[in-house]
Amino acid sequence: MAEITTTAGRPSRSPLDVVDRVWRFFCSVRAAVYEISFLALLVLIGTLRGSDVPQWMANAAPVLQPLVDRWYAWDVFGSPVFAVTLALLAVAIAVCTLNRVPGIWQTISTPRVGTSPGYINRAEVNARFATGGTAAELEASIQSVLADRRYRFFTERVGDQVHFYADKNRWSKLGTFPFHLALILLLVGGIVASVFGFRDVDFAVAEGETRPVGHGTDLSVELVRFRDTYVPTGDAAEYRSDVVIYDDGEQVKSGAITVNNPISAGVATFYQGSFGISADMLVRDAIGNELYAGPLEMGFFTLRENPDAPAGLIRLPAQGVQIAVVGPDSDRANRPDLDTLQLEYGQVWVQVSPLSQGMNGADAEAAVFDQGVPAEVGDLTVTFERESRFTVLQVAYNPGIPIFLIASVLLVGGLSVTFYFPLRRIRGVIQESTQGGTLIMTPLAKRDWGGKREFFDLVEKAETQLDTRATVKRPDHEGNWHDGDAGAAPSTHTR
Repeated sequence: MAEITTTAGRPSRSPLDVVDRVWRFFCSVRAAVYEISFLALLVLIGTLRGSDVPQWMANAAPVLQPLVDRWYAWDVFGSPVFAVTLALLAVAIAVCTLNRVPGIWQTISTPRVGTSPGYINRAEVNARFATGGTAAELEASIQSVLADRRYRFFTERVGDQVHFYADKNRWSKLGTFPFHLALILLLVGGIVASVFGFRDVDFAVAEGETRPVGHGTDLSVELVRFRDTYVPTGDAAEYRSDVVIYDDGEQVKSGAITVNNPISAGVATFYQGSFGISADMLVRDAIGNELYAGPLEMGFFTLRENPDAPAGLIRLPAQGVQIAVVGPDSDRANRPDLDTLQLEYGQVWVQVSPLSQGMNGADAEAAVFDQGVPAEVGDLTVTFERESRFTVLQVAYNPGIPIFLIASVLLVGGLSVTFYFPLRRIRGVIQESTQGGTLIMTPLAKRDWGGKREFFDLVEKAETQLDTRATVKRPDHEGNWHDGDAGAAPSTHTR
């Protein structure tokens, strides 16, 4: 073959070479291991993001706090990195499946018949028959036995030998294709969900509040009332959120959301998560303009100095300040020494600090507020109006669900065909000598005990048909191999 060269005399790769290298990359086992390992790492990072583990790491090593903050902020399962990794795996499975098509089709349509006596004699399972009949009679008898079990039968003459190949359930080999297609669809469904779907696990709505869902939708949720009921032992009996759902301002659904009864509206599904206490706050500037009015969900963060007290944060970028609101300690019996604020029920602690400095800045000002009593903090007038409750919903939209359902059907179907109708194959050699005909055969079932068991049954049928005993090589219970009758119990000695 002529080599393509550049003007500088160096070899140049043809387009076919590039395609071949890309094809071999996707068929590479090493590349697949790297891709799967990287995907597993992403799944671990994304799963731990919803736990306290990252913050535990930051508490143990404060230098990691910036990294942990970015970790919590990164939506792993909705990131381009996650989608690209799934796409690479999907392409790799597709390429590897296409690579198997020629071999599988050859097994189904034109299997190789020729073998060798040495291969059969060295096989871990085999059977040998010796009769006084002719080779033709042996061939007819073994073909009849195999035909009764729905085996196809092919023969090929090699010198004075007749080689044969028999199989059944050959079409079950095609079961690998819906199985692999299911794997591809699962990955495609993950890509679709990652790119076009969303999941908000901390969608908090206070009683009387209407909050937009966002994520490119026109949906919004109003919490009419939240109720929690308990059994006499103190265990929760039900968490119930009575909600009204709007689409572009128009009511589309209303009802109750409980733990096992979500509500779907538009593209989103709403699940009951948890609940908490909120503080209705009113914030005005020095000339009386209303800067914030509404419930503030408490408990999504806490002060390090008072970790058992629920806290909320109001950011006012136009004024360049943030307002931290801390409620009474929720568990005063736990480390009372950490309850530095000593707030009573009906009180909150309010701190106003510049956004540029953070909560520990030198210009931060703080005061304790009684319910319903306005007070000034810095240039702001703050009123703690009342305590209310909020619900935490999980809002999810997964456009990949129909794809997952199709993949599940294909997966179960492919596995069912493969396991309930397994391909069975047998190779053998028939030879005629002056003493009569001999037949040796072996199953192609190296790691398939079911195939070996069926082979032993066939040998017993052949013994009846040929009216002779076979010498069978088979394992005993300890993994040793011996020669014996087909129907005999395995012995415990080693040849």
